Amino acid sequence: MRKLLLLITISCLSLLSFAQEEIDVDIETLKEKVEQGSAESQGKLGYCYLTGTNVEKDIKEAFKILTAGAKGGDALAQYYLGQCYFNGTGTKQSYSKALQWSEKAAEQGFDKAYSLLGYCYYNGKGTPKDGKAAVKWLKKAIENEKDIESFYYLACCYNDGTGILKNEAKAVEYFTYAAENGHVNAQAQLAYAYRYGKGVTQNSAKAAELYTAIAEKGDKDAQYFLATCYENGDGVAQSNSKAFEWYLKAAEQGNIEAQNTVGEYYEKGIGTTQNYDKAFEWYTKAAGAANVKAQNNLGNCYYYGYGVKTDYRKAIEMYNKAALTKMPEALHNLAICNSKGQGVKLNMRRSAELLFEAAQAGYAPSQNLLGTYYLEGTGVEKDLKKATTWFTIAAEQGNADAQYNLGKCYKNGLGVQKDQVQAKQWMNKAADQGHEQASKEVKKID
Repeated sequence: MRKLLLLITISCLSLLSFAQEEIDVDIETLKEKVEQGSAESQGKLGYCYLTGTNVEKDIKEAFKILTAGAKGGDALAQYYLGQCYFNGTGTKQSYSKALQWSEKAAEQGFDKAYSLLGYCYYNGKGTPKDGKAAVKWLKKAIENEKDIESFYYLACCYNDGTGILKNEAKAVEYFTYAAENGHVNAQAQLAYAYRYGKGVTQNSAKAAELYTAIAEKGDKDAQYFLATCYENGDGVAQSNSKAFEWYLKAAEQGNIEAQNTVGEYYEKGIGTTQNYDKAFEWYTKAAGAANVKAQNNLGNCYYYGYGVKTDYRKAIEMYNKAALTKMPEALHNLAICNSKGQGVKLNMRRSAELLFEAAQAGYAPSQNLLGTYYLEGTGVEKDLKKATTWFTIAAEQGNADAQYNLGKCYKNGLGVQKDQVQAKQWMNKAADQGHEQASKEVKKID
């Protein structure tokens, strides 16, 4: 099953648009009152210029007038001046000034400011992250039941225990409200909750239904998660072709994980016709975005000549990039190259060092190969006990080669006492997985 990490796209759509205010005074009257120094009129006129309400839109003039009104103490002016700073409208963007003016408006009970304050404190915009402050303002914001964004962020607070005691059931309650009112991120979080039973009874079918609704609207992350549902038969009938279809949609929209997975599907011919050229193309895109799996996969393309001419130096280059994160598969591949002098000078000691790193990280193929190094004294001092230790660790993970090698050790008494029962047991395990040598060898054991 493909491991999943739910990625939350920070959404602030409601913060980027200006609420519609009712201006009950005509523009000329407002201008007259502004000249007389009325802060309230400055707030209203500034809003009109900001939004193009009953006057030609002029964000520079709006910022100037709102500044005067805000300094004069008008809450509406303070709020919209905060919005200008938040969005960089008519002035240089400044989250700290946005926070400053929004707090002044909020202190006067201007409820539209509550949501922006909650957002800023939750995400650390213009201030260090402060969960308690975020919860305080978000709770005030949801008193206006139309403030869907605040329902979403308050749900996030309950979901991850930010500023309040973690309560997944409460998070689901608020995610549900926001989701039912069209909040895409809340829909995605709700789908995740149903898929894994977080705060709600686990329901894979419900999760897949939610993912489908969002995916069909074009959300690339939902398309990716829906693809994993089809890949694993999670809430829907398992279908490699449907999985490939949704992975491809997500990849084409720029989902990096999906781009790598599409490459894997093309390479192996899963859910689509095998196509090494396409695999190479998608791996290249994902690797260019620093996807570690894709870097390793692209290295394999260069190593084996999949969709590109074999180039060991390029393979080494890509393996090295992936290995910077200590990716076991990349370390293993570098070990192979070092052991064969492919793209790099032959160096068995270095090969053994790389295998040891990957083996310690739990990578069974490296554990098995390291066992053979100790068995033969390749790149390390010969040590039969260490050989059988690594064979055992890998064999217990189900690695067929290690099971075969461990069976041979028991058969011949290498690093362990001879034990034909154990030898046959491990050989049979390997044979059951289709290991040809083990199938032949097990017949020779009495």
